[in-house]
Amino acid sequence: MKIDRLFQKTEKKQLKEFSRDSVLHAVAEFVVCDDQSLALANKTTFWNCLVAMRPAATIVDLPSTHDITTYIHNSFIKLIKDIKDEMQVCVFFNR
Repeated sequence: MKIDRLFQKTEKKQLKEFSRDSVLHAVAEFVVCDDQSLALANKTTFWNCLVAMRPAATIVDLPSTHDITTYIHNSFIKLIKDIKDEMQVCVFFNR
């Protein structure tokens, strides 16, 4: 198995359109990759920063701690499943 198959290159895109899913992904990535506390997601000051970046955002647009926890959990499960599938394919072809 080659490690370069685990990572996909992304192309630079034009400005992204705002969506609840993209905010959820960005906040989850911030929590996981920057080793931040999940409690950060429910802090008013953090929400104010998100709203400052997107003034039209409402409470519904901002992810809760539960949303972020679920997203991280599901992403991790998918990653492990993909790695397991890749390993099974490699073992199958090496026989």
